[in-house]
Amino acid sequence: MQILTRNATVNKYEEMFSRDALYFAFVANVLPSVPYFVLAFFVCPQRFQPIVLYLVLAVIGLQLNVIFLAVLAALIVVFDVVVVTSGIFNFSPELILDSVKYSASLDLFSFAGYTLLACVIAFFVGLYVYLIVRNRQKFKQVSLIPAILMCCVMLALDFYFNMSPQTKLARAFQNKVEFTSAMSQTGLDQPVPAAKKQNVLVVMVESMGAYADPAHQRILWEILQVPEIEAAFEITTGQGPYDGSTTAAESRELCGRWGDYPDYLEKLRYNCLPAAYVDAGYETAAFDAFYGALFDRTEWFPRIGFQSLFFREQLEGSEHIPAGKTCGLTFKGLCDLDLADAVEAYLDSPGDKPKFAYWLTLHTHLPLEPNATTPRLDCDSGGPFDDWTICTMTEMWMDLFYRVKEIALNPDLQNTQILLVGDHHPPVWTRQGRKQFAPGQIAWMHLKPKPDDRRETIASAPLPIRSALRD
Repeated sequence: MQILTRNATVNKYEEMFSRDALYFAFVANVLPSVPYFVLAFFVCPQRFQPIVLYLVLAVIGLQLNVIFLAVLAALIVVFDVVVVTSGIFNFSPELILDSVKYSASLDLFSFAGYTLLACVIAFFVGLYVYLIVRNRQKFKQVSLIPAILMCCVMLALDFYFNMSPQTKLARAFQNKVEFTSAMSQTGLDQPVPAAKKQNVLVVMVESMGAYADPAHQRILWEILQVPEIEAAFEITTGQGPYDGSTTAAESRELCGRWGDYPDYLEKLRYNCLPAAYVDAGYETAAFDAFYGALFDRTEWFPRIGFQSLFFREQLEGSEHIPAGKTCGLTFKGLCDLDLADAVEAYLDSPGDKPKFAYWLTLHTHLPLEPNATTPRLDCDSGGPFDDWTICTMTEMWMDLFYRVKEIALNPDLQNTQILLVGDHHPPVWTRQGRKQFAPGQIAWMHLKPKPDDRRETIASAPLPIRSALRD
């Protein structure tokens, strides 16, 4: 009797973990996640819900029509991509779905890596559907315990490998991180009286996080920490927290609170800093090398106080923008260094009122356009970062900082406060690259004009870097 009982137990165990049961567990859990296993060697956000949904669909799909099964699988794929994309680019899943309507303005497949990833995902999910249908009768007979255990293992591995410091910090932001911004830290959230005729230029630098290594941060800061700038400006630098993507950074700096662009689409006016500068007697303008329809900026920028908008559609064909010239890959727009000419001309234009100008840069959006920088750091070998992407991005920021240096040294604009501030850390695809930036932090630099009695004379000779940046 004891031998029979033992044999029955063994047989039940073998039946529960039969070859077909293990095969089903593999198809239901592992197969649709293979592309993300590969991605996790670089960087991949957590994707708990899709992992569970693929298992659930595999179970109920044994009873479904093949077309219905394929449609549901496609919906899960879309949701999976939304979850991963939101984690990489600091968008909430809701905002990613809302931003789908802007996809027509993006050149998503200008980067071969996106095309390859889309094909690989389609192949493995297609194979997942095919194998469920082909083995339907066999899979109906198996125990679900191996599949459930495999799902638990997948969730544990996903948590272990893909929980990043950025993710942990982002989850804590709303309740645990006290709000601050570069505008508040520098005092620019309180407009200088218009009678002082002091312009303000805020440059939001795309993807400029705070370097973890101070030596790397100095590569940028030292461009402006030079005697000719120090003679006329008080220079301060600092860091601050961020939450979300670029539009969330615009809420942080321009409206002084955590938020995002949907928060500014209901009322006709919001008490944000551009509006405060208008009330203080300033002219206000926003500059962006991309189309204003992206994230509804043409709608909500006037509501927060911008009187003039200069997006790609307004600037193309103007005297400051070379005809037909564009920069960037996925976000293909006007070139940042060309847009700088329009910004400088606006600040230098005649008028009775001082000016508040906001300039959002564009071309450090990933993926980066090759050969689009002034070579300085030997990026082909990784430069000081041992990483081509971080090195090339830094060279792009250096070009921008040198161009801002020109604006600061313009004799007619030396009574202009200038703030350079990052929006979020760069959403690079490698763990090594992400580790080179302080989690949850952006960097900023502020140039404040010295009082006349402390200011030294600055030569107005043209800077040699200007022609180099145009070549």
